[in-house]
Amino acid sequence: MSLKQLYNCSTTKNLGFLIETYQPNSSTEEKIAHEGEEIGTVIEGKVLIRIEETTYLLNEGDSYVIDTIKPHTSINPTEGVTRIVSAHTPTTY
Repeated sequence: MSLKQLYNCSTTKNLGFLIETYQPNSSTEEKIAHEGEEIGTVIEGKVLIRIEETTYLLNEGDSYVIDTIKPHTSINPTEGVTRIVSAHTPTTY
């Protein structure tokens, strides 16, 4: 999995922007939790997003919004690459 952070690295800004790439059968491996929000759209492939104990399967073109205080994990369950464009607050977590 790779995260490419696209923003001006200013500590005074509240919004971060990412291009996330998940190799086949990869995941964030751990449940991530931090103050803030995340919104994203699957631009290629599929992703399973597990928020606490609930799992959602998102396909290309689907979007999501997460209250990131809740533990969450992203998983590519396929044999192909998955790409997501996302924005999150705060800029670092």
